[in-house]
This record gives sequence, C-alpha cells and structure tokens, in this order.
Amino acid sequence: MSKLIEIGLLILTVPLLMGAQVYRWVDQDGVVNFTQVKPPGVKAQQINIAAAGLGIGADQTEPIMVDESVGDAPALSEDQDAMLRDLKLAERQRQREVARIKQANCSKSQTVLTRLSQHRRIRVRDDAGTERIMDEDERQRRIGEAHLAIAENCTF
Repeated sequence: MSKLIEIGLLILTVPLLMGAQVYRWVDQDGVVNFTQVKPPGVKAQQINIAAAGLGIGADQTEPIMVDESVGDAPALSEDQDAMLRDLKLAERQRQREVARIKQANCSKSQTVLTRLSQHRRIRVRDDAGTERIMDEDERQRRIGEAHLAIAENCTF
C-alpha cells in the first residue's frame, strides 16, 4: 500500500518539478552548485528541467536527470583533471581487484560444495587440533553456505 502512495505522490509532484527553475553556478573553489534561487552577484546558468529531461530511475521512485549536459560547463583545471584521472584509475583498479577476489571466492566455494556433496564422512579439525567427523546437520549447513557464496560470487 505504501508503494502505491509513493508512486501517487511522485506522479503528483512531477508536473510541479517540470516548471521549476534551477540555476547552475560555480563557487570560488570550483565546485559546481545547483540551486532553485539564483545566487546574488554570481554568474549562474538557468536550467530548464523539462528541456534537460526528467526521468524515473530503475526503482520507479527516484527522479534522475537523463541529460547531464547543461551548456557551458567550466573546464577543469590541470590539477582537477589530474585528480579525476587518478580517481578513475583507482576505481578501475578497485573494480579489477573486486573481480579477482570474487573469482577466487567463486572457485573456492565450488570446490567446497563439490567435496561436501560427494563425501558423506568428512573429517574436520577444531581449533584445538582435535580431529572429528562432521555430523550431517553441519554438512548440510555448510552446503547451504557454499550455495550462498556461489550465488554471491559466481555472477559476473
């Protein structure tokens, strides 16, 4: 029921947003700002939301800007451009590392699942180093955990 209320409110507010004025301006630190009121004494660009395109996100509740081009955006300084390149490089490296870890976890989980599924009597060592036979409840619990790990890590 609350989802219907959210959608209803969104539908009612979209026409109001379509006529709203938004101003884009850059402060003394080079930060781009968006406000509904034109700041006094600052060169600001008026943005027509209807022309820029207002869309609805994948979850159908969050408005997003479809077109990010708003005209004459100030060029980045050399330092800002270098920082942006460094951030993009770091993000690509992070994504590669996450993919590598997920691949390793996927392989390990598949191996564990195979071993747990093929063998009924599995020997394990506890923290004290004592060896014991894993009972069926623990084996089934670990099989379930392996399935969850596969679902989480083996989707690329």
